[in-house]
Amino acid sequence: MRVASRLYGYFQMCWQCGTLTGVQLQTAVSKGYITQAEYEEITNQTGA
Repeated sequence: MRVASRLYGYFQMCWQCGTLTGVQLQTAVSKGYITQAEYEEITNQTGA
């Protein structure tokens, strides 16, 4: 079982609501807030 980054849920919610751009999400990866794998998981979601 993988453990999500502490801010994963926040970034996932913002992405789904459309309040976060891909550039901002990539910045979160570069700052270590989420992993590259989590970035790919979030951006590949089709939404609700």
